[in-house]
Amino acid sequence: MSNINVGHASNVIHENKKYFDENIRCLSEREVAWLQLYLADKISKVSFLSTRSNNLHEELITQLAKLENFKEVTYEACMKMSHVLLPNKHFQLIEENLRAQVFTLKILINEYDYDIEIVDTKDIIKSIYYYFDRQENRFTVENKIFLIKNIISIYKEVISNENYTKWLSNHGQEILFWVFNYLNRRNIMANVNNNIDSDEELKATILASLDLIDYPSYTKIKNTNYSYSTSANKEIIIDKMKRGWSQQKYRNAGKTKKPYHLPLTKKTKSRLEKMAQVQGLSETAMLDILINRFYEMEYVDVNGKDLY
Repeated sequence: MSNINVGHASNVIHENKKYFDENIRCLSEREVAWLQLYLADKISKVSFLSTRSNNLHEELITQLAKLENFKEVTYEACMKMSHVLLPNKHFQLIEENLRAQVFTLKILINEYDYDIEIVDTKDIIKSIYYYFDRQENRFTVENKIFLIKNIISIYKEVISNENYTKWLSNHGQEILFWVFNYLNRRNIMANVNNNIDSDEELKATILASLDLIDYPSYTKIKNTNYSYSTSANKEIIIDKMKRGWSQQKYRNAGKTKKPYHLPLTKKTKSRLEKMAQVQGLSETAMLDILINRFYEMEYVDVNGKDLY
């Protein structure tokens, strides 16, 4: 009798693994992760964390291979998943775009009460998936599509109206750390990660932080006729940041200035004096900043090379 039972169990496992290879193994890790959460809730005494495996597919079949009704259980779960899991195509714009990921995650946290700890930049996309995929999210697929499309649409409008990506790209590594500290001191820097390990990650996070300044609340953008425009407050913040960097460059330049006389009109001279007084600089320093700033805006390309 024991041999019969052992043989039956072996056949069950064999058939289940065959069914798994034919129907489940082709699913993405995100889909398998959803199945794990769903089945762990439906089947008592099953914990997919106990295997400590990094392979979600093997983790799933290892825990469920002995189930007599494995096919029925997984089929029902897959059918349920098809009605609630948002297809990957709706995340295409943000999957390889860290800037868009940071933007999206912060909106979910700030606007949609997503309670989540600080995450590594490499795991942000997984955290976004989890918001939409978690069992307690009772939204229909249609609701989820509307939400992600809404956030991505605003993100596109924000980046199409901004004037700081080109400015940031015109300078080297030094400006990244300066801007990071500048934004951090003013509580503007998006707090998503304490372990940024590359200039690319730092730049993407900085840009997302700037994108998020004065992001409109959901109540303002429910109207389909809403069109994003940069707020006056955001323009002031960006302008002050650029002026602060210009002043920092001047202070760090360490160049010996040559005496040079410029015959200015009284009106221009008066304005220069007022600007220098407001900024707490000498007239020479103020003029130096103005000339270099305008030069960088109009006379160099996106790579910082002279156009003429």
